[in-house]
Amino acid sequence: MNKSAIGIVAGVMLAGWVLAGEHPEHPKTNAPATAETAGKLDDKVFAGELVKKGEKKGDKDEFVFKQGKFVSTACVAYGFNEAPYVATEKDGTITFTSEPKNAKEEKMSWKGAVKNNEIEGTAVHTAGKSQTEYWFKGTLKKAEGSGTKTEGSSTKAEHPKKSEHPEHPK
Repeated sequence: MNKSAIGIVAGVMLAGWVLAGEHPEHPKTNAPATAETAGKLDDKVFAGELVKKGEKKGDKDEFVFKQGKFVSTACVAYGFNEAPYVATEKDGTITFTSEPKNAKEEKMSWKGAVKNNEIEGTAVHTAGKSQTEYWFKGTLKKAEGSGTKTEGSSTKAEHPKKSEHPEHPK
């Protein structure tokens, strides 16, 4: 094969990667989860806080993982709905990434780690050339009706429903 044919093939491959937004060594974070990465955090919800970098207090948030997708409930109001996540596990720690986009083409780039039922990490909001950095932390919520509780939660057995009519106690 001559040099110009090699150049054409290489150029076509490069253009394909650019148009697809991918590079063979750096796959897109929004790529669908594979069998190796799918479900590592599925059905887990962490209650916590999303805080702008440099600040000490932020917004209450829930970090939800379901069916291979991730969502920060605090970001839904800004159009950032669930997006695929990729997770890997090593030495008892699960790391994940996700990049939801909204209708304005803004992006939230999430990177976090889960260990011992705790989640923490960073998120970067990109709007055009502007970037805002955040950090987040949270604790795994227990499923309702599981008979277990997390700090500040209660089970139905602990708080029986009171009668609305005092003359007819339960």
